[in-house]
Amino acid sequence: MIRGGERREEVWLRGNLRPVAGMAAAATAACAVVVAAVAAAGSPAPLRWAAVAFCGLAAAGIGGLAAVAARPRLARRDDVLRVRLSPTVVREVPLDVVECFFLGSAALGGEAERRTDAWSRRVTTLVMRLAERAVEQQRRPTFAAWGTWDDGAIVFDGRWCEPLSVDVARRLSGLLIEAKRAAAGGSNA
Repeated sequence: MIRGGERREEVWLRGNLRPVAGMAAAATAACAVVVAAVAAAGSPAPLRWAAVAFCGLAAAGIGGLAAVAARPRLARRDDVLRVRLSPTVVREVPLDVVECFFLGSAALGGEAERRTDAWSRRVTTLVMRLAERAVEQQRRPTFAAWGTWDDGAIVFDGRWCEPLSVDVARRLSGLLIEAKRAAAGGSNA
């Protein structure tokens, strides 16, 4: 239901909590070690409180990261696609400049990893291709772990969005076609 001028957002590509789960496990292990060490040493009260504060901050940090990571990477609102490739910024791209979606892959690790061409060390990506005529949309800053936006290609890293597959790319292509038809039909009326 739309209330008081609010516009509904249609989620096309969900965020992902899988990487945060690993971080949460590591933070839990670190807190367990800190608490056990403080308890075993018979530490004074201020040190025990510091250990509790450390664990509380770790939990709050992981919770904040989980909230950010769970946000959609791609959503439609009216005639624009809203792209989130940064924890704090959502960029809008007009539907009419989006050409297609397709799967890709990117090398894991640093430059040395990229040169080995080892397929076992790659991550699946989703590419959203923009029209060359959309000069102002060709490049944007991003949080590199989530993806890149360069030379008219918006690349979503598969580790930070819902699991990617051929079916996901087909679904997005179908949604794009439907959205463009609806926009064209609405402008003719």
